[in-house]
Amino acid sequence: MQLEVVSIQGGEWEMHIKPSDIGRLNKKVSKSNYDKYLKSMKITARAFTNEELRFDFPVTAVIGTNGGGKSTVLGAAALAYKETKPRNFFPKSNVGDNSMANWRIDYVAIDRRRDSKSGFSRNAHFTSSKWRRDEPLEREVLFFPIQRTVPAAEQTRFKKYIGMNKLKSAIITDLNEDVKKYSGAILGKDLSGYKSARKDKKDKDSIFLGEQKSKDFSQFHFGAGEASIIEMVSKIVAASDYSLILIEEIENGLHPVAVRKMTEFLIQMAIDKNLQVIFSTHSEDAIDILPPEAIWACVEGRALQGKLTIESLRAITGSVEKSQVIFVEDEFAIDLVTEIIRQNVAAALSAVEIHKAGGYPYVCQVTDHHNKNPSIKSTAYAVVDGDQDQVDDEVKNIYCLPEGIPESVVYDYVLENVDKNLGILQQRMQCAHLGQDYIKEKIISIHRESLDPHDLYAALAETLDFSSEVIVRRAFISVFVQNNKDVMLTLIEKIRAAI
Repeated sequence: MQLEVVSIQGGEWEMHIKPSDIGRLNKKVSKSNYDKYLKSMKITARAFTNEELRFDFPVTAVIGTNGGGKSTVLGAAALAYKETKPRNFFPKSNVGDNSMANWRIDYVAIDRRRDSKSGFSRNAHFTSSKWRRDEPLEREVLFFPIQRTVPAAEQTRFKKYIGMNKLKSAIITDLNEDVKKYSGAILGKDLSGYKSARKDKKDKDSIFLGEQKSKDFSQFHFGAGEASIIEMVSKIVAASDYSLILIEEIENGLHPVAVRKMTEFLIQMAIDKNLQVIFSTHSEDAIDILPPEAIWACVEGRALQGKLTIESLRAITGSVEKSQVIFVEDEFAIDLVTEIIRQNVAAALSAVEIHKAGGYPYVCQVTDHHNKNPSIKSTAYAVVDGDQDQVDDEVKNIYCLPEGIPESVVYDYVLENVDKNLGILQQRMQCAHLGQDYIKEKIISIHRESLDPHDLYAALAETLDFSSEVIVRRAFISVFVQNNKDVMLTLIEKIRAAI
């Protein structure tokens, strides 16, 4: 599969990762179809005590509060491989650091050259003031620290390029075409005239050269984010297949759109080069495209898997002003539960925070962790989708939405009762300029043509003169909740009682 890269006006670029690409990568990991891959690790170091992380997707994001353990995860992953020097990630100070005596990391990894099975165990532990590793594996590991965005003028390696006289021995070459293509896609600009230069044949370091309106300029005049992206993309494109890529705070120095594009690029490299990537981040844009199993939150010595938002970490750690917290699976469930409360327990809405946490198991896990933390005064509840066999569990504060996929349940109801609700739908979707017959026709045709229920509202919004998807889905939800209180009576009563 090749990355879809299209040129748009102004010399910018776009790239697109499809849901089918995500599905193929999930399947590849589940079947262990890798020559080299880090499957899981159990960490006892710094804030962690015997905490396990599984890498169920080849591009993994680690989020969390400051000091929560994000850097520990990156360092622990690197330590599985012989190329990594332990002191680069876990240096031992000659003052303090007595706690390191009990540090240990246990790994399950794949290396087909050493073992044809699906995985085998290795460990690294700190003992007698030294890191000892049980036969560390061989694998190319690339680490991009946060210091990568330091301006070129402040980096020692570039001092040799500062001077008023032209460097006659300099070797100037065009950037690799893939590097220009991918970097341009991330940065949203045309890099066709960009080059790299070395001082001479022996020089390992190179400096980038740009071009704008037929005038060239050096990396000393690049934005910090621009230079770091080109350097990272250059090294990742050149990396060996099955390499491990580690990136600290991926969003550092980047515009939010570039952050999302960088994640798309990493997924593409996981497809094309079988790379495994682990990055830390504080950015919602970096994790938006990733599936729930690709995201781990490091919170107060715990590692929680699931599509938690950065904002939801406040709720998990108890940093909320409201008295109750509800965790749901996704944005649609947030809108649905919010509307249920608004129409039936309106007075309590101001006392509740609602956050998404990914699929069913992640919602339950996060809720359980929240409620077991004695330092958190607010109570958490899980409201899960009704498309699985789970049932309400009042002991664990788990409640279910009406049976079925929520997006389909709501859309199907509106479709079946479209004539009765057309007027109010037209108003709530803010489509007064469109005729009701036209709106009805589009509601019917989108239902017939859409294969994925999660795409229904975006597709309908696009046909209604590119209306807002959020406004369209909330209009459908409000009509559904207003007319189905009998279906949701049990859930309504449980929410009312809880809040």
